[in-house]
Amino acid sequence: EATPAQPGLWALQITTTTSDYEPVQAQTAVIVREKSLTPAIGSPAPGSVTPTVGDVEDLSTITTDDSPDPDLYRLSIHEALKAGKPLVVVFATPAFCVSATCGPQVEMVSQVKERHKEEANFIHVEVFEDPHLIEGGRPSQEQVVPAVEEWGLPTEPWTFVMDREGNVHAKFEQFTTAEEIEQALQEVLEPAISPDNRRLKANL
Repeated sequence: EATPAQPGLWALQITTTTSDYEPVQAQTAVIVREKSLTPAIGSPAPGSVTPTVGDVEDLSTITTDDSPDPDLYRLSIHEALKAGKPLVVVFATPAFCVSATCGPQVEMVSQVKERHKEEANFIHVEVFEDPHLIEGGRPSQEQVVPAVEEWGLPTEPWTFVMDREGNVHAKFEQFTTAEEIEQALQEVLEPAISPDNRRLKANL
């Protein structure tokens, strides 16, 4: 557990059972920061300028996804935040992900997009610049795109859901299911209730 020298470092021990009722134990450590590095819930999302399909001839120059969904590169973040629609942004690097969950996370966002592409905007931001020029292993931190630093991301993948006003409504670190993303999105898709409609509803 936390110590005076490392007050934010916590060890977790997880005990559960398999479907065959076999006991399973796991241990891990997490760092709990006094203040989040990423944009706070309720705060305006950074208006980062991110590359789009209209900026390039080949999507491989702006994503390491081997089967990219062009819809996820249609808008820059700064454009989408002004569109008056909810926005889902996933920061991920499918080819260089330490946790190997980036590719699946982008796919989850794409699945939600297929169900709500008329109601909201969806963007994938590749973590590293010029991914088509990268050779060998994972690039250095100096090669991350500006948006990663503007959003204060310490890891990847990260998925954010913004409301119609461009404020952060929900955020998820590491892999998150399509169902969890969709639930957060549904919360900001609900139409605002006017005072007159609220009084009418109360009288029903």
